Amino acid sequence: MKAITYLDENEFNKKNRALRRYFMRSYKYFIFKLIPTLQKENKKDGLYEVELPTDKLFKKVYGPITVKFSVKNDVAVLEDITPGEILIKCFERDLPIYKGTPYCTRKDFTKIKIVEELMKWQI
Repeated sequence: MKAITYLDENEFNKKNRALRRYFMRSYKYFIFKLIPTLQKENKKDGLYEVELPTDKLFKKVYGPITVKFSVKNDVAVLEDITPGEILIKCFERDLPIYKGTPYCTRKDFTKIKIVEELMKWQI
């Protein structure tokens, strides 16, 4: 019995494909750890948010990659993957990558460089 549905399947699949292309570690955790857990029975009802493993640089620039879902009557409803804006841009076109972190504008690239420098000086 499949116990997983989507709030907006089209939008969710776009973000999932971006995960698969640019963030393989997060994608593997989502597919091989989170989805089998959601397919099991006897889940507690409620709203949940699970943080996927992410590179530290990406996490500091865009925020953590999280999957938001709810459970009602033992059926999991996958709602969203955040940060959505960068994931949608990753899906729409090939983005340049700097040290494993995709960026879409010069401003994002500057933020990545600044955060990288700050991370060097932190102990």
